[in-house]
Amino acid sequence: MSRVLRAMAVGLLSACGLSGVTPAPASAADYPKDAFEVFRFDPDGQGHAYTGGSITWYNRTANVQGTVVDTANNIGHVTAYFEAYAGSTKIESVTRTANAESDLGSPRDFNFTIGDTDLVGGIDRIKVTLCRWDGASKDCAGAENYSKL
Repeated sequence: MSRVLRAMAVGLLSACGLSGVTPAPASAADYPKDAFEVFRFDPDGQGHAYTGGSITWYNRTANVQGTVVDTANNIGHVTAYFEAYAGSTKIESVTRTANAESDLGSPRDFNFTIGDTDLVGGIDRIKVTLCRWDGASKDCAGAENYSKL
C-alpha cells in the first residue's frame, strides 16, 4: 500500500472513530475531591462522635469514603447522615452507624456512591449530619455542607 493511500485510510478511520485506540477511562485522580469532618461532643463528657473522610465528585454522583466513630461508653449509637442534593432538591440519603457497645462496633469504615446516574446535571451538594442516640432521644451536631465546585 502506498504512503498516500495508507495516510488516507488512517485519516478516514480516525475521523470515524475506528482507529483502534480507545481513550483511557478517567481515573479517580481526574475528579475533584473534598475532605469532610463532623464532630459531636457529649455535653456530659462521656464520649464523642466523629465522621470524616473524602467525597469524590463524579459527573452525576459522588463517592463517599471514610469512617464513623462512637466513643461513648453508654447505651446508644452514632449515625452519620449523608444527603445528596441537586440545587435545593434532595436526591438521595444514606446513613452509616457505629456503636462502641455492640457487635456493630466502632470505628466503622464506609465506601459508597450517592446520587442518581440518570439525573441530568447530577448532584452538587452533600449535607453531612452526625447524631447520637441514647436510647430515648437524638442529639445532632450542626450539619456541614460540601459543594461540588
